[in-house]
Amino acid sequence: MLPFITIFETIQFSTFGLLGLIAIFFTTFIAGFRARRYGFTPSDLLYIVAFAGLGLLAGATILYGITQIPGMWQNRELITDNFIGFVLFHFGGMVFYGGLFGAIAGIYLYTKYMKISFANVMVLAIPVFPLAHAIMRLGCFAAGCCYGIEYPPPLGIAFTESLAAPNNVYLLPIQLYEAALNLVIFFVLWQFTKKDRNWLVVFGVYAMMYSFARFWLEFLRGDEIRGFIFALSTSQFISIFVFLLGICILVYHKRNLNQNYLKINSIGE
Repeated sequence: MLPFITIFETIQFSTFGLLGLIAIFFTTFIAGFRARRYGFTPSDLLYIVAFAGLGLLAGATILYGITQIPGMWQNRELITDNFIGFVLFHFGGMVFYGGLFGAIAGIYLYTKYMKISFANVMVLAIPVFPLAHAIMRLGCFAAGCCYGIEYPPPLGIAFTESLAAPNNVYLLPIQLYEAALNLVIFFVLWQFTKKDRNWLVVFGVYAMMYSFARFWLEFLRGDEIRGFIFALSTSQFISIFVFLLGICILVYHKRNLNQNYLKINSIGE
């Protein structure tokens, strides 16, 4: 719809990039309302966001590259003929799940280095992950990537200046659907964490909610760049794993609570 924003008729900015920056600043601002509750200062937040952002970019790019392995083999001659072009083409996209786990890895490294509570950072950060994701999906819609299947109006929308989607073809704006679902997940997690929660429980709830939504949304995607294994996309297989991981986390936590409850009661007797 609007892949670039022009300022002063000469300077162009990527809409996706601008919305990415807005996502970072806005979610940092929202997280700031609870930062003191977990013992963090504004400067702590900035460093946490910086490490999470670097991890996100690295993880999202690496996982995208993994999905491109079959294409890498077909274009292997470019490694010697045009190495930079080869890297830009096969590592020029991002996959959300890689970004999510990359961001968590970045946060983990920062907390270990600074010797601060990883659990507290995660309880603070997890609820705003889907908020940032929602804003980034608006960037996808502006650029035309991650587009949906062909569908007639009024639900279908035709892109005219897309860099990725077929132009002048009515497509489902699946990016907007995912943005809306991420906003719902954000509000649920924000309310859920008004009380003190174990970070694993918060992550388990988030993992189950998002992976369930993402699995079904993938059936409405029209782009084939995300890779397929049999009849399911790469993200659908990851969604199944993440959903099961969320269940295991919640079951494990509940079992531990029950065991601790029994121990306390046995001591009391």
